[in-house]
Amino acid sequence: MHALPTTDSITDLLAKRLGQRRHAMWFGQANLELNDTGLAVEAGSQFAADWINAHFERDLEQVAQDVVGGPVRVSISVRSDRPGPDGNDDSPQTLPPAREERRPQRPRRRTFSNHHKLEDFIVGPSNELAWSAASRIAGEAGPSPVSPLFIHGGCGLGKTHLLQGVCRRYREQFGQQDPIRYLTGEQFTNEYIASVRENKIDEFRRSMRRLSLLAIDDIHFLSDKTKTQAEFLHTLDAIHLTGSRIVLASDAHPHQIRSFTKGLVSRFLSGMVVEIERPCRHTRRTLVNRFADHRGLRMDESAVEVVTSHCVGSVREIQGAMTRLSALMQVRGSGSNHVPADTVSQVFQNAWESTQPITLDRIVETVCDHLNLTKADLASRDRGTRVSLGRGLIACLARRMTDYSYPEIARSLGRRNHSSAHAAARRIEAMVEDKTKVRLPGQGGSDEGHVLVREVLDRLRHAISHP
Repeated sequence: MHALPTTDSITDLLAKRLGQRRHAMWFGQANLELNDTGLAVEAGSQFAADWINAHFERDLEQVAQDVVGGPVRVSISVRSDRPGPDGNDDSPQTLPPAREERRPQRPRRRTFSNHHKLEDFIVGPSNELAWSAASRIAGEAGPSPVSPLFIHGGCGLGKTHLLQGVCRRYREQFGQQDPIRYLTGEQFTNEYIASVRENKIDEFRRSMRRLSLLAIDDIHFLSDKTKTQAEFLHTLDAIHLTGSRIVLASDAHPHQIRSFTKGLVSRFLSGMVVEIERPCRHTRRTLVNRFADHRGLRMDESAVEVVTSHCVGSVREIQGAMTRLSALMQVRGSGSNHVPADTVSQVFQNAWESTQPITLDRIVETVCDHLNLTKADLASRDRGTRVSLGRGLIACLARRMTDYSYPEIARSLGRRNHSSAHAAARRIEAMVEDKTKVRLPGQGGSDEGHVLVREVLDRLRHAISHP
């Protein structure tokens, strides 16, 4: 029989195609079997089956075809050995922790916002893994392999939305009987200090350590607070031992948070650590359209493009711009909900302008930093792709954002002839029109991959205007 080696080959190819972490998240609990009728995939839960069907069916078909050498029919279902409605199951590891041993709990205040739902979260390449992990930890019964889940990223990228969405989804999935808490790192610290002062530390510990789900936002607030960190470490251990879930959010990776104990960092790294990055252009366009619909605004493509190009830093920037635009339309009181591009441009005339004068040195420094170049590289005779791209971006940005002439721009690039700067700027403009993509270096020497030249210009302009 050759079914097993063939199935193993499909698993190996699928892991390479999706990446080890993504594969482990969605197929770690799944069974794959190749038979006469095709490839049968049995997921560990209905949620996982729905997600695999929606996002990975074509990947499964492709890797199966590569192994078998012809078209393969893929069927996706839920494992028959999962707990049924009556809770009977021969596999103890899939059962949720025994809740009957917990003492009756008083109703707990839930500080998470009801309007933050996981279904409303705009998913894109920058946040897909974080959203997937949050959805899994909120929707599956039993101990979660991704707990503790540690989500980190810059301000305004959706970490709070995910944490509150997890709490809401968990409450809807498992009912009101399981105690859950959403709070910030500051709230945890204040409650702990108050319990010590009022001699109610045992009550505080009982309230925290018997939770089914604990979600803490801005966990970096515990930095430099040694005693609070020690208490939180014991809280994590106690919750984890019961099989309950822990979701945390911070503005930095655990290794980068100042003055965190090694024990606490080790606990964070024992689960899943995932980063939310700045939204890509496609995601930003989706967000602009979503916010416009919520505000009853009708924007044409050019108007959407203005907001998309200006707001590259975070979701919060886009939300703020759309709020300002909505207010501007109400003040004008034209009675029309159509928003032309020139009206959108007025939103950015003052509030989004740089408070510091933009100089050529600032542009050169920013471009070199983003492309891992030096000023010596720009002035050299090197005509490599990355160096040529850097020269063109500097010339194009200088013409768009300043009043410098081409001869002045050429001198900043170490060139004597102004025609070289003019040609470099025109080359970038042509790449924007042709929707050309370029390969950019990522953080820590990694490769970010191919990015639209227009997107690169948007990022650089944002970085130059907001030092």
